[in-house]
Amino acid sequence: MPDTVPEPFRLPAPRRGEDEFAADLDARIGSHIKTAEQALMAAKSDALRAFDLTVAQYAALVALYYVPGQSSAQLARNAAVTPQTMAQVLGKLEQKQLIERVPSKLHNKVLVTTLTPAGEELALRADVETRSIEQRLANTYTEHERHLLRDLLDRATHTLRDNE
Repeated sequence: MPDTVPEPFRLPAPRRGEDEFAADLDARIGSHIKTAEQALMAAKSDALRAFDLTVAQYAALVALYYVPGQSSAQLARNAAVTPQTMAQVLGKLEQKQLIERVPSKLHNKVLVTTLTPAGEELALRADVETRSIEQRLANTYTEHERHLLRDLLDRATHTLRDNE
């Protein structure tokens, strides 16, 4: 059977009224993605509060656990924050003595970051909690649904980035 091109979806035109507003939000895929992301970030924020970490700080620590010696720009991309935000995140982590930053051997103006032993220990303890949240989320889907959801979200990401 040949692939068919789906009929283009059309959002309804704006209409006044509470029911119409609710229907419009329901029709917008982006609002569902955002709601799910907010719920995930809230759950992780709650879990990380016990470790005195923000989600961005945790993301930086875990990224450094996997790949030590990253630059601030690399960490910002991995944590999905702006470079300015990552600079603040790294400043806080450095104050807490969880990371060390030294000039890169390749570029003197670039600082590379590694975990201190305390940073590594905290990253691993906090990761237990965030993994339990990810596990709980994953358990609500079958293996097929998890793959399908990842594929659909990847397609959404590529569609939106291709139009930038």
